[in-house]
Amino acid sequence: MTWSYYEDPRPDIQALLDPQGLRTLDVGCGAGALSAELKARGAAYTAGVELDPTAAATARERLDELVEASVTEGDLPWEPGSFDWLIFADVLEHLPDPDRVLQRCLALLAPGGRVVVSVPNMRFWSVLLRLVIDRWEYTDHGVRDRTHLRIFTRRVLLEMLAGHGLQVERMERNQRLIDDQSRIGRGGVVATRIARHTVAKVARELMTYQYVAVARKP
Repeated sequence: MTWSYYEDPRPDIQALLDPQGLRTLDVGCGAGALSAELKARGAAYTAGVELDPTAAATARERLDELVEASVTEGDLPWEPGSFDWLIFADVLEHLPDPDRVLQRCLALLAPGGRVVVSVPNMRFWSVLLRLVIDRWEYTDHGVRDRTHLRIFTRRVLLEMLAGHGLQVERMERNQRLIDDQSRIGRGGVVATRIARHTVAKVARELMTYQYVAVARKP
């Protein structure tokens, strides 16, 4: 099943969180679909930051509090230690200075709180192949999204989190056979499953379309 860009509830990220009784901040929350699911699962308080005005208007109806602003420059009106979870779901690669944003937001995270981050993997096999055969071009979505400002690999992500004093507790890989899952069809679904149990065993980084990390603030 696929969703529009701003309405994706991110079941992969939901699977990593137990929001019961906790306070969450979704940075770049889109229309708030993920936070709405966390609220339904028992989150005590859900907040979000979103720059797009249309998506923010929808998110405002779903979250306990919504700040319509740039997370880089906008006012973040919460006290230090206000949140138990910070969520950056495909956000950091769109920012000119993700380290600065992380530093700003980590001040809002309570000691022992956790951060979940998902980023695209620039070492995905089809990206590397396009570079080798000189067929690189930007797209409207995916790893080669034209709005991506920063490149991430597994090592880059781990080094960034460690640089902010975060202890990585879990690293998941979203694996695909092709970039665009909306065109994959039933045959593609079967082929992907087979590849995950064969090709991915020896080249799992190359089949990793996206990394999702959970890290803890000591």
